[in-house]
Amino acid sequence: MGFRFSPLAKCVFAVTALVLMASQSWAHWYALGPSKDEWGLKYDGEVKAATGDKVNVRFTIANQGRLGPIHSVFVMAFSNPDYSGNRTYLLNTPLVMKPTEDGKLTGQVEIAKQYVNCSVVRVFTMTVDGKSQMAIPMAGARYYDIPLWKFLKKAR
Repeated sequence: MGFRFSPLAKCVFAVTALVLMASQSWAHWYALGPSKDEWGLKYDGEVKAATGDKVNVRFTIANQGRLGPIHSVFVMAFSNPDYSGNRTYLLNTPLVMKPTEDGKLTGQVEIAKQYVNCSVVRVFTMTVDGKSQMAIPMAGARYYDIPLWKFLKKAR
């Protein structure tokens, strides 16, 4: 014996399923604002010329501070805002962080020189001050942006 549902019941079921699944699968990222001590994060970076129109970006985390453990690190560049205030990714490159002998995390990536002035090193974490950030209603990763131009000034 088969069940028959009205078209309205099918539609309500489909919308409910979509809403419930979407709330579990969408990635939520929240920016961490400025902090007097940069969230206790101790880092260093350098930007050096590479072949052609590329540069090498090296980033080292000496102390994860209040953001530890670090989940991931990316080098990102964004377009200027459009008429509605939205921006698009020009660059979204993961920085694979590897432990060094002295306990630091370091990573290096090569990017196009044209993106240096509009790029940031984005540090993602799931914990702030030792507390998980996965509790509802604001569940999601937190990130802290470090402008890449900071490391250019040091290189000059």
